[in-house]
Amino acid sequence: MKARTLTAERRGLTRGLFAAAVALSVLAAVSLSTETAHGEELSDIPGAFVDVGIGARGMGMGGAVVASVEGASSLFWNPAGLGQAGSSREFMVAYSDQMGLVPYSAGAGLQQLGDYTLGVGLLYSGDDVLSETSVLIGGAREFKVLPWAPDRAAGFGATLRTRWASYGNNESMEEQVTGSALGLGLDVGALIPLTDSTTLGVTGRDVISMLNWDSSAAGSYGENVPAALVIGVAMKPHDRVLLGVDLDKALHRDTNGVVRAGAELTLFGVACLRGGYVTTLSEDESDEFSIGAGATFPAGATVMTLDAAYLFGRLADTLRFSLGVAL
Repeated sequence: MKARTLTAERRGLTRGLFAAAVALSVLAAVSLSTETAHGEELSDIPGAFVDVGIGARGMGMGGAVVASVEGASSLFWNPAGLGQAGSSREFMVAYSDQMGLVPYSAGAGLQQLGDYTLGVGLLYSGDDVLSETSVLIGGAREFKVLPWAPDRAAGFGATLRTRWASYGNNESMEEQVTGSALGLGLDVGALIPLTDSTTLGVTGRDVISMLNWDSSAAGSYGENVPAALVIGVAMKPHDRVLLGVDLDKALHRDTNGVVRAGAELTLFGVACLRGGYVTTLSEDESDEFSIGAGATFPAGATVMTLDAAYLFGRLADTLRFSLGVAL
């Protein structure tokens, strides 16, 4: 009997890995086809829209949350996580002074509607010199279709981004260059349980990207946000311990891949301690470290979550706060 159980588990894991490989292949093909289509444009790297994620929990774990994210912050990290929310309605706000230079504000919310979970988010950063605004609209659904885990559901989701930017509106010298940008981006994601304690996360960021710039000096031109394929694994060796490892694979020759690792320790069921590590896969390999903490506590009929994280960055350090409310 024990041998049959082990054989069934091995078959289940093999099927899970096969399904994950198929999903990754599809995402990579879409992203690579997008790269080819944009190859003749001015550049794949825009001068703006460096999204840094929503919420402090992800930053505290070094961004290694693509397989463990849940709730409203999933709009950025992995839209499939919208369906993993522990409540039917949730809101969150976040703020950081990125590298001590750029104010970055974000807000997001979700609502469960039957079998689907819908989310909306707003990200704003910058000032009159250069401001960036992104509106995120996402949706997710879970399906119990895994033969090796009939009691666990696989989640799938997508996020549509609307981007707008404006620059050169500050008081400065004469003949100052001004301009704006408008565009769309599409993220797709999946969460696939491999075992009772291990989950595979996959996100294709900006698999479709259209961004048009209008400059008083250079006229109108396209300069798209580069696509990326993020593959992550989350493991829970203990009820109070969560480990995550992500590979952020750049799909353009002028961007670098990134490896992220993070850990989260839950204390007394109400508090969390976090740590993260980030390294760039390039010849001039560079490292970053992050730490974070969070607390969850009831407030009447709601549950509030307060998180903080500190990133020891390559250029400058960053402090971020976020507050979540679950109804």
